[in-house]
Amino acid sequence: MLAALTAVALSFNRVHVVVNPASGGNVGLETLESVVLPALAAQNIDATVLRTEYAGHAREYAASVDLLDAFVAIGGDGTAHEIANGMLSRPEDARVPIGIVPAGSGNSWACDLGLDDAATAIQAVCAGATRRVDVMRVVDASDRTSYACNICAWGLPAAVLTEANALRETFGTAQYDLAGLSIIAQGKSAFSGALEYTDADGATTTRQLDDVSFVQAQINERMGKRVPFAPGALMDDGLVDIVLVTDASGPAIVASQALAQYMDGAHVQLPFVEVVRCQSFRVTPAAGGRAEARDVNLDGELVASAAPFSAECLRRELEVIAS
Repeated sequence: MLAALTAVALSFNRVHVVVNPASGGNVGLETLESVVLPALAAQNIDATVLRTEYAGHAREYAASVDLLDAFVAIGGDGTAHEIANGMLSRPEDARVPIGIVPAGSGNSWACDLGLDDAATAIQAVCAGATRRVDVMRVVDASDRTSYACNICAWGLPAAVLTEANALRETFGTAQYDLAGLSIIAQGKSAFSGALEYTDADGATTTRQLDDVSFVQAQINERMGKRVPFAPGALMDDGLVDIVLVTDASGPAIVASQALAQYMDGAHVQLPFVEVVRCQSFRVTPAAGGRAEARDVNLDGELVASAAPFSAECLRRELEVIAS
């Protein structure tokens, strides 16, 4: 969700269009041919198209190509994550706005930008409507810097990605639900460590995490398939909302997910769900924990062996196309 800010109208004459052919089956390529290119042509906007060929391709392209007026990504949250990281690796005065045309299995970032479908998204591109939104700068255990447009999560959300990757070919978009159930059944849904966070007033709090399942920081309200997991979070206030699920039992995890998805974020009323709003935070896994306790989920992308890690919200660091 965005605060009530006035959008800036720009004029785009030439844009890069990046499409992930694997997004949503063939949805990405179909969207390119049937929606995006015809709409741009109708407005006399020239498009240079890249069809990504491997993981990280979009990021490399956004970081190194000679820039046009804007970057348009056709795909899901992962494609947007790559392009944002590529753009943010450039000096601030050498960036252009980025837009996302939803075509993936998860389009939460596009949804919270008001881009609910491909037609709405490309209309926003043609109108040149932009806003500035927050991102998280994440520094991992190896001192590598990455950026998250929406989610930086530890615990079960990262473990699910590892498990889901092995199920992708067989189960498609059901892989994440099945991965979560598998981890719960194996008794591996509990994680321990320490969370240190600094609020908007500069006060720092440290707390021990004993057998929690979720430590999920979000910039916007939704995650995954548009589930409002951090209701009330704003994309441009300079703060992140950390959702903590402090009960790692199967019933508690299922209840929190069900209420988030089917009762519009009512999970935050559960006694074992807490929301912490802060400007920065650090997660340190307990010594001697499982290997997966060092993994981190950034916008649905797995970063292995990243913890301990720190994250800071950069207010209105990224210019995006929004409705």
